[in-house]
Parts: sequence; structure tokens; C-alpha cells
Amino acid sequence: MCGIAATIGIPDPVVFERLFTPLAHRGPDGHGMAERGNLRLGSHRLAIVGDSHPLPLQDGKGRVLAFNGEIYNHRELRREFEGYPFRTGSDGEVLFPLLARDGWQGLRRLRGMFAFVLADFETGAFLAARDPYGIKPLYYARSRGGFAFASELKSFAAFGDAVQFLPPGHLISPEGLRRWYRLPGRFPKPSRPPLREILQQAVACHLPQTGPCGVFLSGGLDSSLVAALAARVRPDLVAYSVILPGSPDEAPAAEVAARLGLRHVVVRATVEEIKAILPTVVAALESYHPVMVRNAVPLYLLSREARKECKVVLGGDGADELFAGYDYLDTLPPRAWPQAMDYGFNNLHRTELHRVDRMTMAHGLEMRVPFLDCTVAEAALDLSLADKVRTHRGQRLVKWALREAAEGLLPEEIRWRRKIPLVEGSGFSGIRLNNGVSPGTKEEESLAKAFFPLWRAAFPQVDLDAPCWRDAGSYHPFKGDHGQPILALFRD
Repeated sequence: MCGIAATIGIPDPVVFERLFTPLAHRGPDGHGMAERGNLRLGSHRLAIVGDSHPLPLQDGKGRVLAFNGEIYNHRELRREFEGYPFRTGSDGEVLFPLLARDGWQGLRRLRGMFAFVLADFETGAFLAARDPYGIKPLYYARSRGGFAFASELKSFAAFGDAVQFLPPGHLISPEGLRRWYRLPGRFPKPSRPPLREILQQAVACHLPQTGPCGVFLSGGLDSSLVAALAARVRPDLVAYSVILPGSPDEAPAAEVAARLGLRHVVVRATVEEIKAILPTVVAALESYHPVMVRNAVPLYLLSREARKECKVVLGGDGADELFAGYDYLDTLPPRAWPQAMDYGFNNLHRTELHRVDRMTMAHGLEMRVPFLDCTVAEAALDLSLADKVRTHRGQRLVKWALREAAEGLLPEEIRWRRKIPLVEGSGFSGIRLNNGVSPGTKEEESLAKAFFPLWRAAFPQVDLDAPCWRDAGSYHPFKGDHGQPILALFRD
């Protein structure tokens, strides 16, 4: 189930409908809602795990669950509750016995990406939670003495009360907001398995056991490594790439697909097609910032193509933030690199993960990101800077640990290929998208002026002074010391 909404303690049923209706694209395989008194929960389902069943999930004892995401270890957890009368094969259903037994501490047992609201219709108690790094979104507002929740910000476009995102690794209940996930202390752990072994296991658990599955392949190190590890488990994997004429990604992506023996679907987009879909992309993205929009366009086209035969795809997102992959590090003194990387990781849920979620779910497609499995992320954050950035053949090379992990899996020219952002590698960065804007304006400012009317047309009632909506025009670039503790969201 991939689109959820809930109102807790809000009498007016129209409030729930306004939250729930805009999320239908996230779950094209069915929907349903449950209500009692001032409690209402609803789910739009993308059917991946388990058979069809009434929505939202219920335990027969008054507890109702609106769940978004995937719990990859739900089968192992189910075995701990052999006497529990499970009603469905849904991965989310394991939350009922797990949280009843362990309380909110049970969240630490989950391996996956998720956002959910669980309410007790008998007592009025509720719990809403979000996965450790914010892969799956959840927004909320305190309203009329109660709470309103929804998967996307657009549900709150006409909402009168202040909206905010539930921070990654946090939960909220009648007792208030609290953090349930903390990264372990940052220091090397000698007993930890090699990175490649950790990555292989993470990729394997992210793959669906049955049904078509794809991987988004740019021909860069991150997506190629995910494809190589996934192909070992699912040789029927389909690789998807998006290309414009002259794209530097075209040949590398084809080479990787051929080396791995994968069927390769290439989306060849035209400038006219890209300009035609811009209003749809901006509305789905909920942002008009040039970086967000430019990077969203190729992902939108990839997702549209993949959804023709897949419900699940894998991607390489998160690797740059974890393994020092971004070029902007070259503009900073090395002493600032650790803070810059932590800052990028902290903001993933507001930048790259936001883009990934909106563009894939616009087509009812679930994208899984193995690099943000907790085992991988915690191992990466424990690595020293020397394990991530080294000099190779006279040049500074980032993501060193990943390149070592890829030895023997990928062609050497791919393994040592320098990072090219998707928007450049696919050829999209060369397209002029700011027609009608005064010449001489800086490119980023010009694009923002061009995209803003598209955004405003989609969200005419939004107050741009509202803190959560201010993100629509920002991208949180690292500019030095922000006065925030390192990984402030996750560590004390």
C-alpha cells in the first residue's frame, strides 16, 4: 500500500477526503478507508506483497493500519508469532503483533522503507512512524485539536493549518514526537563483513521474489553495481536507461547491460516530449527548483516506461551521499568534506529521495534503494574519509570503497568511470527549458522563473511563507558551517 492518509480526532470527514483523494496515483490496485467516530484511516494500494484484502489493514481487535512501503524481513518476523492469527500475506500486518509485544521499540526490528499510521479504534490511541532515512514520505499537521496525515505534501495544498514532515527515524503519538532510530557511534567495527558482502545481501533482500523487476541503469558506478549484484539473484532483471542524442551514458549503459546479460530497454526522449511533460513533472514533484526539476524529468520518463511491465525497480540513489560521490567536494577544503557529506545525507529525504518517491509513485511504481539499507548506510558512515577518497593515476577519485567492492563485477572502464550526474549523462542538461525568460539572466534563476508558473498553477492556494512549502524553491546546497550538529537528525 503506497498512498496513505489519516485524521485523528478531527470531526469533519471532508478533511479526510481532501487528504486521501489526491493520493490515488500511488496505489492503482485498490483503495479503502475505515472510520469510527473521529478516527479515519485510508490506503491506496500498489499490490506487491500478499493477496488482495480489505483496506486498510485491521487486526479484528479494533486496531487499524494505513501502511506505505516494504518490510523486507517480514517473513522472519512472522515466524516469531506462530500463534498469531494473520489475516493476509501483507508485509505490513506483522506490525500488529510486533508493536503489541515490543511497543515502539519494535520499530528497530524492521528492515525496510516505510511510513505508517496505526490507530486503535477502541481507545483512540495512535502511532505514526517513518523509516530511518526518510525513504518513504509522511507529512502531518495539528488541526482542530487533532492530527492529519498524508503521504504527499499536495494533499495539504488547501489545508489551513501548518504542515510539516515527520522527520526520518521519528514517530509521533499522543505523547508527542520522539526519535526511535539512532545511528551507532561512528567508529570502525573490525567484525563487520566486507562491504561487497553487505551490499550483496542488501540487494538480495530488496529484490521481489516473484514478478517482473527492473533496475535503472545509467552506466555509472552506483547503478551498475546494483544491477550486477541484482542480476546474480534475478537474471531476468530488466535494465532501463533514458537517453538523448549525444548522451555520454548511452555506450556505458549498453556495455553494462550486455556484460550482465540483461534485457536493456532504452527510452529515447525528444525535446518536444520533455517540454510537454514539464507541467506534469512539476506538479508531481511539488517543487520548482531547477536542480529538482531537471533531475526529475529523466526519472519521470524512466518510471513511465518501466511501469509498463514492472511494479518494482532498484536504483543506486544514496551512494553519493554515503561514499563522497559529489563533485562539489572539489570546491571545498578537505577539512569541510565530512560535514558536507553529513549535510547531504541529512537532507536526502528533502532532495533526492523526495524526487525519487514522487517521480516513481506518479506512475504507481515502487523504487527500492539498497544503498540506504541500514546495514549498508551504517557501514558506509563508519568508513574513514581515506576509504572514500583517494588518488588514482594522479587524479583524486571518489567512492573508492565502492570501486573496490565492484572489482570483478563490472568492466574496468565502468569501475573507474568518473561520476556524471544523471541529468548530464542522459543528455538533459543541454536542453533549453527557459523559453520566454529574459536573456542574460543567470541559468538557475532563469529556470526558477520559468518553472514557478507551472508550480503555482498546480498549487494556487499554497502560502509560500509556510515553512514546509518553502522547500518547493530550495535545494539545501552545502555552504559551510550551518551551526548544526553532525547528523543532527540521527545522533545525539
